[in-house]
Amino acid sequence: MVKIMKFKDNEIIIEKYLNNLDKFVLDFLKILEKHSDYVIVSGYVSILFGRTRTTEDIDILVPELLIERFKELYKDIKAKFTCINSSNINELFDLLNTKHPIRFIKKGNKDFAPNIEFKFIKNEISHETFKNRIKVKMGKNIMFISPIELQILYKEEILKDRKDLEDALHLREVFKNKLKKEKLKYYKSIIDKYV
Repeated sequence: MVKIMKFKDNEIIIEKYLNNLDKFVLDFLKILEKHSDYVIVSGYVSILFGRTRTTEDIDILVPELLIERFKELYKDIKAKFTCINSSNINELFDLLNTKHPIRFIKKGNKDFAPNIEFKFIKNEISHETFKNRIKVKMGKNIMFISPIELQILYKEEILKDRKDLEDALHLREVFKNKLKKEKLKYYKSIIDKYV
């Protein structure tokens, strides 16, 4: 169960029991944040706020990195995680630069889920998501997520599949008294360019 303790424009403080998925995400973020800022988007955001469903991937967007910085990050990540796309760092960097994600699983995991879907920020929606990211505090743990209004609209207007619509509905319910109409209108104007 998740209890929202405090909600401001750019920060949410919650109380929750950290499940295995939360711990998996936090383990990855502890490495990532030494090298880059980031924002978490998509299904995990709904799960973080109490939606009961599984997910195969956690979508993480990062600003574009130079190859040297990416190599440093990859070196640290591969101590605990395995990339399932390739072990060739130049191939991975090329994938990221051609708008393709790369995926990481915990070392020793025989399954491909859960995995981190890691991608560079490449379009206006992603830039808005990153620029307006929200800090979530869970005790001593911190992560950065998509603005709730943008998350909802992206799932309703672009993704539109059943689980995404249910995710959006869940977030609308959890944040029903906290959503800002002006933000919904602003993000809708951006998303409309992609519909």
